[in-house]
Amino acid sequence: MAARGSTFTAREENTWAPRPPPEDVYERLEDFFPEHDLDKPVIEAISGGTSPTGTNEVVAPPMPATPSRRPGRKSIRLVAQERKKYIDRTSRGGDAFSAIQRKRSTKLWGSRVEESRPSTSEGPTTFKWVRGELIGRGTYGRVYLALNATTGEMIAVKQVEIPRTASDKNDSRQVTVVQALKLESETLKVLDHPNIVQYLGFEETPANLSIFLEYVPGGSIGSCLLRHGKFDEEVTKSFTSQILAGLEYLHVKGILHRDLKSDNILVETTGVCKISDFGISKRTDDQNDAHTAMQGTVFWMAPEVINTQKKGYSFKIDIWSIGCVVLEMWAGTRPWLGEELVAVMFKLFQSKQPPPVPEGLVLTSLADDFRRKCFAINPEERPTAAELRKHPYLTLSPGWVFDGFASNSNN
Repeated sequence: MAARGSTFTAREENTWAPRPPPEDVYERLEDFFPEHDLDKPVIEAISGGTSPTGTNEVVAPPMPATPSRRPGRKSIRLVAQERKKYIDRTSRGGDAFSAIQRKRSTKLWGSRVEESRPSTSEGPTTFKWVRGELIGRGTYGRVYLALNATTGEMIAVKQVEIPRTASDKNDSRQVTVVQALKLESETLKVLDHPNIVQYLGFEETPANLSIFLEYVPGGSIGSCLLRHGKFDEEVTKSFTSQILAGLEYLHVKGILHRDLKSDNILVETTGVCKISDFGISKRTDDQNDAHTAMQGTVFWMAPEVINTQKKGYSFKIDIWSIGCVVLEMWAGTRPWLGEELVAVMFKLFQSKQPPPVPEGLVLTSLADDFRRKCFAINPEERPTAAELRKHPYLTLSPGWVFDGFASNSNN
């Protein structure tokens, strides 16, 4: 999800992370929520401090009530200030608590939700949310920064417009987009893993379908590569291990992602990777089940996805895509750079070639062995995500920690 609104683009000049941490957003609410009157007392005062949560979720204790201009009502700014004070108070020992809180974002499944729009009358509701700046575009839908106006938490909202006119309803593209987002929400309700973006809930109105997600400060691997070039070897190893951990979890759950690429993997400012954008994922109860629909992005696509007339494909297509993502991190460019889409499809279909190692890129023997295993032409010869996680190439140097990309010698 690489596209960003103007506020986020401007910040890239000063940091590797185009998506700022919530603490920074709270300091500059006007920049990120420019269409809203932040001081209008429209938010119903909360009792208990949190919106409804999922089973076993860890949530923040109640925030103290603060007087507002009307009894029982609070402004967007006031709710945000209370949340920031809570974060400041509970994270004085370091950043670990803040990271945990973001991972434990409030789940909204089954809750009544309502968007708080500018210049409209407001009534009581279970959970209000406020849409802010555009922060990305997924395979289906746009992604916006948003504020849970009940708790003050920063979240992300992925939206598509629901076809309303006869012309729209006859537009197969628009209908497909809505169906895909509904399927995505159903698929991801049950997922809970530190290396997968947490889906929190959804809302359907006559105009829009919205999916609420964990807000991940930082950027995508793709945006980081675009800004900084190829990654340091240790960064590549760390990110690859985390992506494989998330992928192993998905496969155990019977889910093929089918569109793994650098733009669909988010990186927190702490270096935690999260797989995102499940718009064309597929859920199955049979890990040996063969699928035939040609889905994905060609430059990251396995040969058996192109040649769907034969045996179809299985979970091993995601392993091929992992190889492409790792090649991206090694080289700093997308796989098959310089090749046209049709030419790549022909090479995958006819000669079943893997993406070439770019000229000038020298791999260690362990790295090259890892690459070859991902790009085995016979899918049955590719390791599973669980097996690939044990590859010796992924062993990190003792004591290594992620400290961003500023010191990357490859820049």
